[in-house]
Amino acid sequence: MRVGGTDMHVVTLVFIILELIMFVYQFFYYLSHPRDKRRLYYLGLLLFLISKNIASGFFPDPNLSTPPIVVQYAIAYGMGFLMGAYFPFYFYKAFELNRLRWHALYGVPLFILLPFAVIFPLKFVYDGDIDHAINYGMVIPAAYALVLLYTIQQSIQDKYKKDIQDRRFFEVTAVYLAVVPWASLPFFAFFRIHQVPEALLTNVGFIVITVLFIRRSIRESREEYEQLLKLASADGSDSLSKLDLIEQMIQQLEANGISPTQRFEINLSTVGLTSREKEIVRLVRFGKAYKDIANELYISERTVSKHIQNVYEKLGVSNRVELLNRLQIWENG
Repeated sequence: MRVGGTDMHVVTLVFIILELIMFVYQFFYYLSHPRDKRRLYYLGLLLFLISKNIASGFFPDPNLSTPPIVVQYAIAYGMGFLMGAYFPFYFYKAFELNRLRWHALYGVPLFILLPFAVIFPLKFVYDGDIDHAINYGMVIPAAYALVLLYTIQQSIQDKYKKDIQDRRFFEVTAVYLAVVPWASLPFFAFFRIHQVPEALLTNVGFIVITVLFIRRSIRESREEYEQLLKLASADGSDSLSKLDLIEQMIQQLEANGISPTQRFEINLSTVGLTSREKEIVRLVRFGKAYKDIANELYISERTVSKHIQNVYEKLGVSNRVELLNRLQIWENG
């Protein structure tokens, strides 16, 4: 069923409306937490998805005289490529899969965006056959999409090979499975998959990503609350109840729209620690034992202990509770 005499199917329109609602909600959340980079990457994901759905919903439509049909094809398929091309960057930044850095920054522009942008118009100018132009423009991106799928999967395995029971492993794997249809967009275009099955495959996967993103945010909020509770228990103050103390700490942490995690990162970046020391402190914050930290960073427990002692000396603390208390609630300046 088409919408208003256009080529857009009602299924695509429903997804666009839902995603616009999600975008507005997430955008206002981001305005109150401007240092939340994960949320920013997520907003980029939503924006690309909405743009892609609008473009593929309206174009190509032979009943439209403007823009020209070749431009319509370029817009429709181009937005799909931009959306698919964003995923390696999203995995690289949001899940810290550093192995994807080259692909995210250089591989995608060279082997997905550039080939289609060059081959498609040149082929069309050469023989005037839009179908042939699309097919030729898809060859290199389709091959590279397979490389990306393999590389992302290997990056996930490499990061979590020491602990496949880590809940983050299952989360990132689920996201990977959800975005497989997006990496397959060149094949969708090559075989001219109908708008409805394409919209269902790509958007349902995105809903999975959204659910996982919200789930992760809730989990991290709980961890922050538990950490605050531990700090309150260690405070020893008789003048305030634990609940009052936690409320006071949260208000302090969220001053100027800064969440506990963001406050922690701000403080961590200003106390003169090395990159390795910061990595270790982040793991300490989530209750990791020295052995677990050593396994995750591929160093010895002795090295971990030495780094921790250096951190204690730099910050003038003597144990984990004092360290986390200092970094969690200490106001700079």
